[in-house]
Amino acid sequence: MGKIAGLLLLVAVINSCDAQHRVQKAEAFFTVSIAGMAMKDENGNIINPQPAIERFIYIECKCSRKPKIDSVFYNGILFVASIADKEETSLKIGMRVNDQKPVNLVPKKGNHTWKIDLQQLNGATLKHEEVKKITIKGRLDKVKFTYAFNSETELSTPDRN
Repeated sequence: MGKIAGLLLLVAVINSCDAQHRVQKAEAFFTVSIAGMAMKDENGNIINPQPAIERFIYIECKCSRKPKIDSVFYNGILFVASIADKEETSLKIGMRVNDQKPVNLVPKKGNHTWKIDLQQLNGATLKHEEVKKITIKGRLDKVKFTYAFNSETELSTPDRN
C-alpha cells in the first residue's frame, strides 16, 4: 500500500512540474488599418492602399520566467516573433469588430501572461479568412513546448488622435 501511495505522489509531482512548462492558453488577435491619404502614380492615377494587418498573440503559463519563442507559424508560414513581458493581472486588449464587445484577458491565479508581436516575412500579407492553424514553438525555462490552435479575433483599430 505504501508503494502505491509513493507512486501516486511521484506522479502528482511530475504532473505539477510538467504544468509549469506548458502553455495553458493562447489567444491570437489582429487589427486592420489603411493609410489615411491615397497615393498617386506618376500619371496622377490613385493607387489603392493595401491594408496593414497587425497580428499578436497572448500566451498564459505558470512559468514565472519570460518564455523564449523559437517560431510562430500561421498555416505553415513563418512569422517573426518578439515577446514582451506582461505581468498584469487583467489585460484590456481592445474591442471585437464583429460585436464591439471588449476583450479582456484575466490569467488564472499564479499564471503569467506574455504578448507576442508578429510580423510576416517578405512584406506579404496573410488574409484572416485564410488562417486555419497557428503553431507556437518555444521554451519555458529549458523545456521545449509546441502549442497549436486555430482561430484569431479581429479587433477594432484604435483611433489615432
